[in-house]
Amino acid sequence: MSFYTQQKPLNIVAVSGGLNNPSKTEALVQAILDELGEATPINVHFIKFSEIGHLLGGAIYRNQLPQRVQDDLAAVEAADALIVGTPVYRASFTGLFKHFFDFVEQTALVDVPVLLAASGGSDRHALVLEHQLRPLFSFFQAQTLPIGVYATDRDFTPEYTIHSEFLRDRITLAVARALPILEWAPAKGQRAEVVKSKTEQANQNLGINKQIEQDEVLPSAAIPDLDAAESRLHAKSKTPKSQVA
Repeated sequence: MSFYTQQKPLNIVAVSGGLNNPSKTEALVQAILDELGEATPINVHFIKFSEIGHLLGGAIYRNQLPQRVQDDLAAVEAADALIVGTPVYRASFTGLFKHFFDFVEQTALVDVPVLLAASGGSDRHALVLEHQLRPLFSFFQAQTLPIGVYATDRDFTPEYTIHSEFLRDRITLAVARALPILEWAPAKGQRAEVVKSKTEQANQNLGINKQIEQDEVLPSAAIPDLDAAESRLHAKSKTPKSQVA
């Protein structure tokens, strides 16, 4: 069934790291949601740090968080896709934004599509999408979408609405590039089972943790035995590789 005619809406969780109300970051994330909602049916859970930021800072462990924040974390972990946005503070995302994602279960976002967005005072911070946000979600093994959206103060009116046609075009492009990937996003339950199965299989076959524990330090001069590693990964016999002169 084509993505554009599917009946079941995508479960989209949006996260805005903007701490103020009103917030340019919230307006940016909302504009992306609106564009996506025009292209395909979606259900939205919008997490706004302007509302929950004060509930986060004092918690060291997840069970110390208020129920509202725990529910937001559960929504992130159950999402079909994420749209995340943050203002740029000191050349990076906000501390509370990172603190929130520190509580997300490590394998919960494997293969989950994530559209990245940020807002800053000038174009000089535009690369925050690449050198801060993308590595964060790469750690989670999420599928960061190819086109991110960055906005500056001049893209907004004093009422925090978007007036820049360039920014609107960028949002349209980001959503258009996201749609083919979202079309094949697996159901959350199926993805969780696949990730669990593959993780268990990898741990069983490779025994990496056990090897490191026994050897403590791997010799830096040692040459990896690639054939042995491949034989552990593949139970079936390999076909001989042709030699290249």
